[in-house]
Amino acid sequence: MDKLRNSFFKGSYPPKHITHIANGNARCNVFEGFIDFLSAERLGYNDGTDTIVLNSVSNLNKAIAPLREYSLVSCYLDNDNAGRAALVKLQQELGDKVMDKSALYPNHKDLNDYLMSLYPKQTAKSKLKL
Repeated sequence: MDKLRNSFFKGSYPPKHITHIANGNARCNVFEGFIDFLSAERLGYNDGTDTIVLNSVSNLNKAIAPLREYSLVSCYLDNDNAGRAALVKLQQELGDKVMDKSALYPNHKDLNDYLMSLYPKQTAKSKLKL
């Protein structure tokens, strides 16, 4: 694992690279981070399609060459400036085979935030049943 996190610091050590899970499918899902990929698994959005996890939008250029091989690219990117800019870049590079899937989670920062909203936190008291 190349990420270092605690409540005061979020960082990583180089080099960062994309993760490409190739199953020989003509379609590919693209995620900004691995937690979003896992969230898609939980939500049932990964149905055997190939996957590229950017691990950071700064790795976008590393993903373009392998994405050219796919007939459909579904992007589950963050609903922030960096995610929208990454989507625009992919659309410029790959054309209309790029699909924006962020409409599935419009009022949420990302796919994981959406997944978490489906399961509201319970307090310790509400979990106890005597």
